[in-house]
Amino acid sequence: MDAISETLKATGVQAELLGEDQRNAFVAKLRSGLGVDVSSWAPWNDANAPDGMQRGDGWELIPQFVGSSACLMFIAGARTIWRLNNGSDLLEVLNECSPLEFYVCDDDARYLLCSNHHDSLIGWGETLDWVDGLVHMPGI
Repeated sequence: MDAISETLKATGVQAELLGEDQRNAFVAKLRSGLGVDVSSWAPWNDANAPDGMQRGDGWELIPQFVGSSACLMFIAGARTIWRLNNGSDLLEVLNECSPLEFYVCDDDARYLLCSNHHDSLIGWGETLDWVDGLVHMPGI
């Protein structure tokens, strides 16, 4: 069992696990829509990836961006994708997990956010301006 599944079980946060066909279709949607291959290792390190921003609190800001909307969450490689109800549920899971690289996006693949082990917050699609705007927001 992986860290996210264990945390979901421990916290009681409800999340839907995408089936293999749904997962494959969504990975393809991110690749075609945002140009990001989330099945590869460290897509944030790709030459075409946005620069992102170093923020120790970036992982806590992602649930704020998600807000009351549902989101999809996965770790490097996107072998397993969970659908969470909202940013509050996402924050509850992240608060209980050991530090990890993770990705969050919406069902329509309009945005993708990553928090990695370098304390970098990287955004694709509709989150590019939001991440860039964090330079003016106090952080850790």
